[in-house]
Amino acid sequence: MAAADLDTINSTQTAGVQYLGQIYKALKDAFGFIGGTSGSATGGAATLPANPVGFVTMTLPNGTSVKVPYYN
Repeated sequence: MAAADLDTINSTQTAGVQYLGQIYKALKDAFGFIGGTSGSATGGAATLPANPVGFVTMTLPNGTSVKVPYYN
């Protein structure tokens, strides 16, 4: 294998690793506030479908704790 081919492979691999790092950071920034799940929640003003499977608990950047329903 020629040195130029190895350089191309190396630079492609480096770019791929850097891109995966960017994806990881973006996912962590977007979903880092998720704190778990809950079987019930109270309050709220929206009309939602009946019988959610559960609730994802999150802490918003301002410190407010919220529960978001999820369904099958």
